[in-house]
Amino acid sequence: MDRNPMKLAIIGCGEVGRLYAAAAAAAFDVVLCDSFPSSQARECARHLDVELKETIGEWLGEVDRVWACVPGDVADSAAEAALPFLRADTVYVDLSTATTAGKKEMGQRMSARNVAYVDAAIMGAIALTGLQTPILLAGPRAETALADFATIQAPARALADGEPGDAMTLKLLRTVLTKGLEALGVECLIAAESQGVRDELYLVLEDINQAGFTQFLNAIVRTHVMHAERRSHEVHRAIDQLNDIGLPGTVLAGTSGRYEQTIRSLRENPAPPGTADHIDSAVAWLLESTLARNEN
Repeated sequence: MDRNPMKLAIIGCGEVGRLYAAAAAAAFDVVLCDSFPSSQARECARHLDVELKETIGEWLGEVDRVWACVPGDVADSAAEAALPFLRADTVYVDLSTATTAGKKEMGQRMSARNVAYVDAAIMGAIALTGLQTPILLAGPRAETALADFATIQAPARALADGEPGDAMTLKLLRTVLTKGLEALGVECLIAAESQGVRDELYLVLEDINQAGFTQFLNAIVRTHVMHAERRSHEVHRAIDQLNDIGLPGTVLAGTSGRYEQTIRSLRENPAPPGTADHIDSAVAWLLESTLARNEN
């Protein structure tokens, strides 16, 4: 493949940065940057035959694109350090898991300098799906970033009329679900293993595979409005079972609290007939009742 003359700087040479560097080096003129490069980062640079810089500086004025692949807690400082050196037409793609507010603010700061800031949220686990992990993009130049990722065959999607922070909002909402499931998965599987029934457990979860996860999610949230009290009793029995085997579940205890909140709301302000018939009406009632309880 002939290299595009576009010059790309990848800041941060952890797992994410090295993955995209390996794919981009064949297509673009790549330079890497990492303040504390690991042995893996140095080996990556040697293998790709690209320069590895250890400080952000004037050299950034020569690049057309920046992909920031730094941890979320240093995303703002990395962007602040880079900003004085970026050309007015540079597209800065922030692939970090920073805060929504932080990405919004940085988008405004870069826009004031005529630098295009693109909020990029990686929607999955790089360790599992590598370059095929989906990316969600938001910002005025999201389509430009979309074309760049298409060049390296990385699946990406741009939010229509999306602004910086919008992609991260969806990423963190996804985190509420996925990391909650991860924690519950840990509690469930170690309990199943301790009782010698983990293989059987996978079999009794087959109905979820058959339904499809989105359909399953909508079904349990929709019917939660009708069955919260009955299901809460089942949750308490599950808590008792974990306690009995010496593996008390901290996440499951929080699950019980969510059920109790819904039960109290149903008693104080019953859901109108038909609320559980559709996911839209169910979520609307759950949101309204939760906000009402939080205000009290």
